[in-house]
Amino acid sequence: MMVRPTILIDMRKHRIRIHKHTLQAIGDPDFVMLIINPIEYTLGIKYGVPDDKLALRIRKSTLRNDYELYSTPLMAALHQLCPEWKERENYRLEGELIVAENMAVFSMRDYTVVEH
Repeated sequence: MMVRPTILIDMRKHRIRIHKHTLQAIGDPDFVMLIINPIEYTLGIKYGVPDDKLALRIRKSTLRNDYELYSTPLMAALHQLCPEWKERENYRLEGELIVAENMAVFSMRDYTVVEH
């Protein structure tokens, strides 16, 4: 049984935590790209390439269990799309894997509030 891709949105710390098994599921990349689709209310994490200016480097030497990305502007954009998300809460999103594109897609409508 394959584990579903999972991320944690921490609105208080302006952080997205991409779980290690999610990175492994999209091909264990050295770079990732985050893609927000405001029409479908989805957040995608895609295998990235170093030549792309939007790609974020995964520093595997410091990677233990999860990759953490901190971004106040990204959290502001997510909060604008999901105004019901409270600024001091954590949200777990489980997604679907698109194997052909080395990508995981998460619906921002389907989440679980996680207690700190």
